[in-house]
Amino acid sequence: MNVYEAVVPKRRGPLPQVCGMVMCVVCFLLGSVCMSGVPGLGHAAEQALYGLCVGVVLHGACLLVEEATAHFTQRYNGNVSVLLKACVCWQARACVCVLAVACVLRGEALSVGELGSVLIIASCYLLLKTTGVLAPSAIEISEISESQQMNVAHGLAWSFYLGYLKLVLPLLEAAVEKYNVQSRGLSAEGALGGPWASRLHILLPLSASVCAHLEDDDPRVCFHDNLPPMEMDRAGVRKRVFKNSVYSIRDANGQAHYCILESATPLLTLHQMSEEGSAGFGVSERRQQVLLFYRTLRGILEASPDCRNHYRLILLDDTNASEPHFLSTEILKHLRQQEGEEFSMIQPMAHSTLPQQEEGLVVANGMTPPLPNQPMSSTTLMISGLPRTLQSEPEENSEY
Repeated sequence: MNVYEAVVPKRRGPLPQVCGMVMCVVCFLLGSVCMSGVPGLGHAAEQALYGLCVGVVLHGACLLVEEATAHFTQRYNGNVSVLLKACVCWQARACVCVLAVACVLRGEALSVGELGSVLIIASCYLLLKTTGVLAPSAIEISEISESQQMNVAHGLAWSFYLGYLKLVLPLLEAAVEKYNVQSRGLSAEGALGGPWASRLHILLPLSASVCAHLEDDDPRVCFHDNLPPMEMDRAGVRKRVFKNSVYSIRDANGQAHYCILESATPLLTLHQMSEEGSAGFGVSERRQQVLLFYRTLRGILEASPDCRNHYRLILLDDTNASEPHFLSTEILKHLRQQEGEEFSMIQPMAHSTLPQQEEGLVVANGMTPPLPNQPMSSTTLMISGLPRTLQSEPEENSEY
């Protein structure tokens, strides 16, 4: 797992709703105890429910005035049903229907005093709602945006996948084979081999700072060559070209390791948006959007059979990275991890101690498997558990 995985926000759970229901029950019980000697507790609760429901309906009517007079044609295409559903949520409509039925079954109409109490409660709700006191909090807005995928990051992730990764990744293996043939075999300099040969390594810096030349960030990361271009007709453009680059990553000993590498170009859009005042997107929200982009893209790619094992996402916390070789170090960590995963998958069945169970090698004592062409110490690895899949964490790629 990527060492920065812990900073990726998880989806929010139902804990606030559970706490709300518990507090509702507790408050109702405490109120019942306090008013145990006061007659008409049930009528008071009934009037409160009626008043709140009337307040919700009145607030929906206020929204209806604006939508019907200024946006009926443009936003709702003249559809009254869609307009009404947008002004009052289905939960409120269901509650009103239930209370209306309860009022009919009650057998008697509300008295003038009871009706006055209902209207006062409704007016209080309407006042708090229109003045913003009952407006959704920042967390509630964030939850709505994430659950309905309304963030900028969601749109960029889907665009990146549908407009680029879904087209390129399934063709990547064939492009690598052609590239190796042109490179005069796997033994030639710059040839792609190993478990990561046909995987696109996508860099996702948390700062969203994407350089046009990776060498500017780390001199040990050097452009080597381009893969054979992929051509396809897209949106009226004939033979649109998609191209991926091979980079040389040198370790501390100067040994070169080659992989397909690029930064996620949508992050460049996020960075530029944060610098444009008219975009309404500040620097403070940028990091959160990068993390949501990573989480969304990872989920999309993990669910795509065509892209499986053809990508690797590399999340980088570069906000305080002052080390000159930070980028190459992080990339080499991912290459080592992939080499370790491949090594554990090919262990012979003779090492298994249980029937119908394969055992693989995992990293022990904080040591990492060596890079290809480096000797592997017997003390580095130990036998343990089932083999892990070739796909460790979300992985991805480039531009669209």
